[in-house]
Amino acid sequence: MVDIKNITPKAKWYSIVRIEKAYTDLGLMYYLVDENYNFISLIKEYLNMIQARAEREVSPNTVKSYCYQLWYFVVFLKIKGLEILDLDGKPYRLAEFKLWLKNPYRFYENIELLNYDTELDYLEDSLSISTINGIISRVSSLYLWLKASNRIKENPVIYQSVMVSQSMRDKDMLTHTRHSRTIQVNALKSKVPKIIPKTVEEKDFKKFLNNVNLLRDKIILLCLKEGGFRSNELLGIHLEDIDFAEQGVWIRFRPDNTNDSRAKAGYGRDRFVHLPVDLMTLIDRYISSEWINSNSDNDFLFVVVNSNTLSDNGNAMTKSTLDSMFKYYSKKTQIKIHPHMLRHTHATELAREYISKGEQINWEYISKRLGHSSVTTTIETYAHLKPEDYKKEYQRLQEYKKQKKKE
Repeated sequence: MVDIKNITPKAKWYSIVRIEKAYTDLGLMYYLVDENYNFISLIKEYLNMIQARAEREVSPNTVKSYCYQLWYFVVFLKIKGLEILDLDGKPYRLAEFKLWLKNPYRFYENIELLNYDTELDYLEDSLSISTINGIISRVSSLYLWLKASNRIKENPVIYQSVMVSQSMRDKDMLTHTRHSRTIQVNALKSKVPKIIPKTVEEKDFKKFLNNVNLLRDKIILLCLKEGGFRSNELLGIHLEDIDFAEQGVWIRFRPDNTNDSRAKAGYGRDRFVHLPVDLMTLIDRYISSEWINSNSDNDFLFVVVNSNTLSDNGNAMTKSTLDSMFKYYSKKTQIKIHPHMLRHTHATELAREYISKGEQINWEYISKRLGHSSVTTTIETYAHLKPEDYKKEYQRLQEYKKQKKKE
């Protein structure tokens, strides 16, 4: 029996509705279960359907993220004493769910169940607009499936027809193939304010790097900044993926990595990423020193080294280990850096390099290097130019005009 006096309300709900790993005929999956380890049956069927109908196997990490999104919905239903099918034709219930998500103290609604003699630390649990939209989209997808499979008579999700704006067309690479002037929009989703993700200044990165002790960790930082890798791509690199002759590494999709890391692109979309010569030299030195000394029994490039728990040495690094490493050095240096910031920094620095040389930015190259399926994603999300960058580009164009006039 869990003592609810000694845990936060959110942690209490994590003990009541859990996310559990399972090995099935569909491969590694994640599901929601109750405190008795019984499946939330409709959620289980829905997740199985997603995996079964996918053209390529859906990454377990993606399925896990779906579970986190649906977790909030299941908790809301339990708080309200509702079942999933009770929302049949009741859009006002989804509106209540949206309001509940926006309330940072949502888990304190049943505060009367707690011991009043206990002093409560009212910690907020705020969710960003994009996170709330993601949860709403996942719940909406669940009800679309329930309607299609005749589990409910009327979908509680309301969709509105809106005119396609020019900005929408600009983002749609296939806009010329679409004839309809309207699209269906989920009425519950909020407009997300455009926030440019942070990048890392060179002086801050150098200070951060200089405070890193292990050669492995220095190489991880440099690979993320100089290669623009995603975290799971980096952790999924095997020794056979390193090509010292071509000076780079292969990013390959493998569905069965023991550390659950996967390249996002999927089968048939492996890519080769060239790296600086001095970084490849460091990788070679690391393999012949820290990696060898870890007595690893696998061929992952990045493994646990110098752990106080000797049995951990040589194990493939996991995402949680990587995140802990960044948290430790961020606290040590007072410079907050996380892996994805370095991916954004890499894309931005590539774009600036073209501008500094007075050349047109090769967005297609940058997009392929990052492993994006769309150039639009690269331009809108991953390259964050500063006012001085735009000034340089303007001056370059002015110089070009002057040259044309002289000719």
